[in-house]
Amino acid sequence: MEVKMGRSAIRVWAGVDQGTTSTRTNLYDDDGRCVASAQRQSVTAHPHPGWDEQDGEALQTAIEDTLREALASLPGAELAGIGLANQGESIIAFDRRTGKPLSKAILWSDRRATEVVDRMSTSPEADRIEAITGLHIDPYYSAAKIAWSLLHLPEVADAAAAGTLAISTLDAFFIHRLTQGAAYVTDPSTGSRTQLMGLDDLRFNADVAAAFGIDTALLPTMVETVFAEPLPTTLGAPLYASAADQLAALAALGAISPGDTKMTYGTGCFIETNVGATPCRPGHGLMATYAWTIPGEPKAWAVEGGVFSAATAVNWLVHLGLAESPSHVAELAAACPAAGDAALRMQHPLFLPSFTGVGAPWWRADAAGVLNGLRASTDRSDVAFAVVDGIAQRVADVIDAMDAELGSPVALRADGGLSRNRVLMQRQADLCGRPVAISDHHDNTAAGAAGLAAIGAGELDLAGLAARATFSVVVEPTLPEAQRQAERDRWRAFVESTAALDPSALTGRSEERKS
Repeated sequence: MEVKMGRSAIRVWAGVDQGTTSTRTNLYDDDGRCVASAQRQSVTAHPHPGWDEQDGEALQTAIEDTLREALASLPGAELAGIGLANQGESIIAFDRRTGKPLSKAILWSDRRATEVVDRMSTSPEADRIEAITGLHIDPYYSAAKIAWSLLHLPEVADAAAAGTLAISTLDAFFIHRLTQGAAYVTDPSTGSRTQLMGLDDLRFNADVAAAFGIDTALLPTMVETVFAEPLPTTLGAPLYASAADQLAALAALGAISPGDTKMTYGTGCFIETNVGATPCRPGHGLMATYAWTIPGEPKAWAVEGGVFSAATAVNWLVHLGLAESPSHVAELAAACPAAGDAALRMQHPLFLPSFTGVGAPWWRADAAGVLNGLRASTDRSDVAFAVVDGIAQRVADVIDAMDAELGSPVALRADGGLSRNRVLMQRQADLCGRPVAISDHHDNTAAGAAGLAAIGAGELDLAGLAARATFSVVVEPTLPEAQRQAERDRWRAFVESTAALDPSALTGRSEERKS
C-alpha cells in the first residue's frame, strides 16, 4: 500500500454481499486484504406465519449507501470494480420501464408458495421438472414464489398482461437499477437456484417455466458469472461479476477442485461441494447447483445441502430475552453441563431448527421448530446448548449425505458469523467425526464477489482467488466414535419422530378425529 501525505492511494475492489440479515460491502486491495467495510441491517417482515419479506427499495439503497460509506473511510481510494453477491432464491417483481418494485422481496425462506408446490408435486410434469433442473420441488426455490406472485398479486398480474413486468431473483433487480435500466441479467449460479434453469445447458427452460405458469419473457437474460463485458453503473465503477452468495463464498474459501466442501453459517447454513465440470444430479436428499462460469476457466457444478435456520435460531433466543446477544448465546451454551458431558447429552433437550421447514436431506416443507425434553430443571443455558447443538446436528445430517453421495468423507472448511462460536464448531467437529478448518476471514461471500470482479478485470484468476483463503484455526474432534454414533442415532430418531408434529400432520389428524 502506498501512502502519500496521510491519504490512501490504494486501489480497491468492492464485494457487495446483499444477504438476508444485512447488506455488507467490503473493500479489498489488490492482495485480497479487506481494508474497509460498511454494513446495513435488513428488516424482515412476517405479515403471516411462514411469510418472510423485505423492502426492495431499502435493499437497493443499502447497496449504494454501504459502498459509499466504505469508500469514504479510505480517502483517495480508487474503486477499480464491483462484484455483487445475492440471496439466491429470493425474488421481486418490478416495472421493467422504471425499475419500481411491484412487490416486496419474497425471501428464500418464505413458505407462502406451498400451495403451488403441493399442486406441482402431484402433476404429471413433476418428475420432468426435477430431471431438468436437478431440484426437488419445494417452495424454497424461486419458481414457486414467482408463480404465487402471478396468481395472487394483482399489480404483478396487471403488469404481466401489459408487457411491463420483470420478475426475477434479486440480482437482476439490483443490476437493472444500478445500470439505469440498461441491463436485466442474471448468471447461472443464481439461475440454478430458481428451479427454472436446465442444469445441463444453463438456460431457462420454457417447458419448466410453462408448467409453473411463467412466461420466460418475464425473466432476465442469462450471462456469465464473470461478465464478458463489464457493466457501467451509477456507483462510480463498473460491475464485473454477479453470483449467488453461497457460490461466491465457495470460490473465496478455495473450494475450486472436485470434492472441496465449504459450510457457511449465516441466516441458514449452506453446505456446498464442488463436483467439477460435469453436471451432477445427486441422491441422498441433496440438491444440484451450479457454481460459476468464468471466461478461460472450466465450468463448475456443485452439490448443495441447506439448513434453513442457523443464525435465525440463535437470534430467536435473543428476541425471546433468553440471551443478550449471539455471543451471549455462545457463552450460555458453553456453560451448560451437557456441553462437556456425553452422558448428560443423551438425556438433554433437543431442538430442531426448522422455522422455515426442514431442508436437506429430510425435505419437510411444512415443518416447524421443535424443542423437546424440557424439565422443570431446564434453564436458559440448557436451551442455548440445545439450539447450538441442533444447528450442528442438522449440518451433520447434510455432511452425512455428502459423504454417502461422494463415497468418501469430505474435508470441512467453515466460515460465516457463527463460525466464531467455539461451542458450535467443537460440536460440528465431534458430530462429523473430523476436523473443521475455520476461515480466518468470515465474510467470504463479499470476498468472493470482489475476487470475481478482479478476475473480470483481468487482474486475478480463479487459482489466485482460492490461494487467498487461510485457515489458522482447525478444530479437532474429541468424541469417541461409538459415542458419536449414539448421539447421531438419537438425533435421527428425534427428527423422524417430529414429522408427526408438523402443522399439516396435526391438522390432518384433528380432521380425522372429527369425522
